[in-house]
Amino acid sequence: MGPQSMISLTKAFLDRDSSKNLRRVLRPRAIKSLLGFVLVFYVGVPLWFYLCPWMRRAAVYLHFADWPLQTLSHPEYYGLNCTRHFFVETSPGVVLGVWHILPRGYSDQNQASFASDNQPVVMYLHGSAESRSAAYRRSMYKVLSNEPIQAHIITFDYRGFGDSTYITPTAKTLEEDAASMFEWLQKQIPASRIIIWGHSMGTGIAVRLGAALAKQEPSNSPMAIVLEAPFTSIADATRTFPLSFFHRNMPLFETFCTEKTRHPDTNLDSESLVGGIRAPLLILHAEDDSMVWSVQGKTLWKIAIESRPADLHKPVFVELDGKYGCGHRNIHKAPNLGFEVKRFLKSVEIFSKAETGNS
Repeated sequence: MGPQSMISLTKAFLDRDSSKNLRRVLRPRAIKSLLGFVLVFYVGVPLWFYLCPWMRRAAVYLHFADWPLQTLSHPEYYGLNCTRHFFVETSPGVVLGVWHILPRGYSDQNQASFASDNQPVVMYLHGSAESRSAAYRRSMYKVLSNEPIQAHIITFDYRGFGDSTYITPTAKTLEEDAASMFEWLQKQIPASRIIIWGHSMGTGIAVRLGAALAKQEPSNSPMAIVLEAPFTSIADATRTFPLSFFHRNMPLFETFCTEKTRHPDTNLDSESLVGGIRAPLLILHAEDDSMVWSVQGKTLWKIAIESRPADLHKPVFVELDGKYGCGHRNIHKAPNLGFEVKRFLKSVEIFSKAETGNS
């Protein structure tokens, strides 16, 4: 064996020894890093959620989750050509970004006044994350503004969302924003033309607002309240919400996460309030909703029926077939959605006329 071969063989042994030494050093570090990650993710995050009110509000409302950057002042960018953008001041220092989407067939912005017709006006309360421009929300606007419903749509972002004043929201401020928008609408049209439509988190706000309006004068009662994919409470929703997937089966999950959402800042508890609603109520839920199971919508419906006086319009529950693939966000895909909503509104109209005739 020549000198060159000896040198090569020596290098090979040295390289092998170096590789072994490197693995000996890196393996404990990798294990420590993995254990550290597991400790932070499975202990630190729930503990942070438990101890930090800001963390809970951020996790529940996801108001910061809005990407890419929005151009909300130009609704035509989103294919909403007959749409007006403006701001409404709800309290000193707080303004909300708003879109008024005209019913299909309205091509003249001069027809944007609600007083120019007698069409229903949907005040849309969106759910957590993103803004009023989210694609699945725009798809719902199109269903509501088209035949057979053909409604005006007033959709806005709560404070902390979209182009509204950036303040971390709470359950109270969300309700205040919805109530302020309802009052703004009432200055222009009677409440009997307004449909309060809430989706997901927005259903919790709609229920709070509806229960509050039921305690006021009858003239403040809306035409109807529609709950799309509602939860019984935020606490119940945490058990199936995607963000809780890795934690929901852990010991003390209920104590560290679920029960802490009952704090007033995040406690959207529809189960305790839906019985107080007196306006006509429609609950829509997709059979294949894996985020908020349809059993929660059925529970609210049963409570509403049991709590409602017999002389009021009976609450309606519609479960949309799972074959349409609606899930939690895409109920607009159901081909019978417009028909179901229109049928409900027609029943409300007939009931109202009969009630007026009997009075």
